[in-house]
Order: sequence, then C-alpha cells, then structure tokens
Amino acid sequence: MIPKTVRTVVAGVLLLCCMPIVQAEEEAPQGIYIIFDASGSMWQKLQDGAFKIAVAKQVLQDFMAGDFEGYELAFRAYGHRNKGDCRDSELIVPFGDPAGAVQQLQGFMEEVNPTGKTPIHYSLVQALNDFGERSGNIILISDGEETCDADPCELVKLWQKKNVNLKVHVVGLGLQENARLAMKCISDAAGTEYYDAASASELADGLKKIKEKAVLAALVIVGRDEAGEKLRIEGTLRQEGADRYQVTSNGRYRVEAGEYVLQAGVATRNGNLYQPVTKEISVAEVGETVVELDVVRPPSVKAKFLQQGKEVRGAHVTAYQNGEEAFSFRWMDETFADPGTYEFRSKPNAENDLSVTATVEHGKRTDVVFNLLHTVQANFKMVATGSGIWFRENYELWQDGAKKYNVHVHNGARVLPGTYDLRLTNTLTPYVAKGIVVTETPEQSFEIAVPVGHFTVRYQNSDGTLAADKRCFVAPGADGGRSQYKNSGQKYPLVPGTYNVVGWRGEYDRVVFEIQEGKDIEVTLREKP
Repeated sequence: MIPKTVRTVVAGVLLLCCMPIVQAEEEAPQGIYIIFDASGSMWQKLQDGAFKIAVAKQVLQDFMAGDFEGYELAFRAYGHRNKGDCRDSELIVPFGDPAGAVQQLQGFMEEVNPTGKTPIHYSLVQALNDFGERSGNIILISDGEETCDADPCELVKLWQKKNVNLKVHVVGLGLQENARLAMKCISDAAGTEYYDAASASELADGLKKIKEKAVLAALVIVGRDEAGEKLRIEGTLRQEGADRYQVTSNGRYRVEAGEYVLQAGVATRNGNLYQPVTKEISVAEVGETVVELDVVRPPSVKAKFLQQGKEVRGAHVTAYQNGEEAFSFRWMDETFADPGTYEFRSKPNAENDLSVTATVEHGKRTDVVFNLLHTVQANFKMVATGSGIWFRENYELWQDGAKKYNVHVHNGARVLPGTYDLRLTNTLTPYVAKGIVVTETPEQSFEIAVPVGHFTVRYQNSDGTLAADKRCFVAPGADGGRSQYKNSGQKYPLVPGTYNVVGWRGEYDRVVFEIQEGKDIEVTLREKP
C-alpha cells in the first residue's frame, strides 16, 4: 500500500542525478537511500586509468560522511555476491542514524568484490519497500544499464502514474551512449536531473549537486501541458535583463529572493526548447516557492518494428536531416522532437539495415514504422557417423556460391528462410551439406551427419612394445601440409581421403594412411632403431 505521503526518491545507481526534495504532506522521517552498483563491470577503468570501483568507494564514503543532520541514511548494493543472479541485491545499511550508517558502510566497502549482474529494476522495487512510511530520496549509482530483462525506466513511469513522487537521482559512471540514454530515461521519468561522471571529481560533484537539491529547500518549478499533465521543463531565470540561473522542473533551487522573469519550455531531443513561455515570478526569502508554468507539449516520435505484421523488439533509432544526425532515442521510448521531415535509421540485425522517412508535425505523435525482413533462429550441429562425435567449431552458410552467414556452433545464427549449403571448414574434415532448407518457423535446429571413417594413432618403441600416449600431428594428403595435433590412443573422425601423421618427439617415420567411410583403422608410429 503506497502511503499518501509524497515520496521523493533519490535513485542511487552510480548515476547520481540531482533531484529536488518534495515537501511531504504529513510529518514522517526523511530518508536518503543509496543504491550502489557493485556488478562485475565495476572492475573496468575510467579514462584516467582509475578503477571504477576504487573511485566509487572513496567518493561515496566521503559523501556519506557529510552533514545529513535530520535525515536517516540507508544503503543497498547489487551484483556483489553471485555471478548471473538477477536478485543479487542486498540492503547493507538499513535506515538509521547517519553516523552509524557511515561506520557500517566502511566495513562493506573494505570487503566488496564486484562480481555479478545489474538488477536495477529489482533493486528499485526493494527500495520502495524499504522506505515504508518515510519520504525522501533514492540515489542510484551505476556504471551500466539494466542486465536482467527488466526496464527500470518503465517502472519509474508507472510510479509517477500512481502519484508516487519518486525522485530518482542518477549519476552514470563512465557510460557508453546506449547505457547513458537508458539511465537518463530513469531520471527523466522521475523528473530529476541526470549527471555523467568520468572521474572521481565529476562523481563527487554530481553527488554534491544532488544533495543540494534533495536536502536544501529552494525554488520549485512545475510544468503542465494544455491537458494539465506534468511535463519536464527547463529554462532560465532572468533579472534586470540578464540570465541569473539555469533551472528545470526536476529539482529545488536555492536562489536569491527577489523578482525574476522565468522563460522555460519542454526540451526536444534536438536540444531545443519548444515554444518557450515567459512568466514573471517572485521568490520568497524563506520557505518553498512553487511556480506552475503552462507550456506547449511538443510533437513526439515513437518507433515500431514489425515482422510479418507483428510488433517485435527493435533497436536504437537515429534521426537525420540533410545527412546530419539530428537526435537519437531508444526504440521503446516516445520522445519529443522538433517539427520537420527526418530520415530515421535503425539496424536490428545484419539482415535489417532500415531507413524510413517521416514528417513530425505540431500537436501530433508520429509513429515511425520499420518493417523487418523475416529472419529466424537456426541452430546447427554436425556430427560424425558411427561415433556421434560433435564437430565443435563454427560453420558457414552459403547460398548461390557466396557465403551468407557465419554460424556459431553453440548459438547458431539469425538467417533469412531459404535453401543453403552448410560448410564445415575444418582443415582435416572439410564437408559441405547441400540443400539445407530453413523454413519460416521462428526457431529451428538441424543435426547433420558427416560421413567419416575413424582412426587411432598408437606409439611403439623400436622393439615393438607400446609406448606412452602422446601427441602427434595429422595433415591431409601424403606429403605433410597444414597439420593439427591429436592425442595418440584416442579415436578421431576424418572424412574419406589420404592423410599423413608424424610423431610428436623422437625419431619416427611419417606414415601415410587412407580413410574409408565407415571404417576404423589404427596407425602405428614406430620409433626408429
């Protein structure tokens, strides 16, 4: 049961975004709750060569040792215990006195060993439960996006729809662009600022700004569209004709009391403010000044990916105008854009390098529809007749005399339906299975029998007694050639043909032998007298 108390959650994924504190409707303990990324990728280095985990540990301990008088602190970590566990999320420090929280945190930081996955969604759900009747902020610190088949951005959007005023502050530590967009989506959904951090100083600065907006009272700006729905807005406070402050509706701002002119609007993905609105405001010397601004909702863009008429998972989308990149967005997001005609590009897989031209118009949502060629998942397993030995190497699919796909021996490949030749390109056992028909069934598995004979190499001493098993070198043809090592005493498949084998060490004559389909032979390497 979500309390009526207005919650302000500071999301703590190493994406410490500065988010404002919202006044609770009833008195309740105020909490600062940190969610810390201790997944395996935290062993990676930042651009300055410092390990992410080392930077995060030191900065975070310094941050929590600061002044949080009147607040309770809590700390949760994920990805620090088990590899591949999407519920590896632990409340390390329950809500309590700040001084005690710092002591408990220190012990954890000395022992933490980044290990596992990045279950952000699950950690946020647990955090909401941990808050109980409290209000406050969640600070999320993360060096990567969700890796557990869940979408924390959609979770935060759902909380907003349920009037849970979740203030998730996010700082991304050394993120690539796709991960950065995913993490920024969380802060955008929560109505907070997002901060990038590529060094210890930037991480500390992001946390400092979050604290200023989350703990200190200030000016609060609320943007609403024509239908009364809240929108994230940004702009400037001007005084005496000059810009004084950059502000957004994602935080509380400490500004000098006085008269200002606020100019703000909704930012589009192009980086522009859409039809910004101007309003005169007065900021009081004490307490919270809340300013509501009616703004114009920009047009929006949403991507859809269709395969045989059904909507499927898509890929990152980039919009171009006049050959230049205008903006990009995640395929599952609806994003604001400036009006105009764009070329939208996306490449979900090798067979689908797609481009769609569409016009974005004021007051409308534009659905950009990508129609994918129908690919299927095809898995192949080539095995030797007579023994069932699996040729554990990658294969190739050919069509009309040209290679179309590399096929991973374990993971297969996504391919277009059709008729192919499957090639095993091993030096000793080259084989082509012709006429493999891949249908339109979404997932298919093929087991191909490779006609072979089998050979076993034995070592003999010069007196005819058996020698210890050891390696030997086998090559196609009768005169050496490119060889592969094998172990004597073991049975191996070969396609029919002529081969030669030479000993690993010592004096041994080269032995030429023939392989016939369905026949097993032993080849003897005898040490010279």
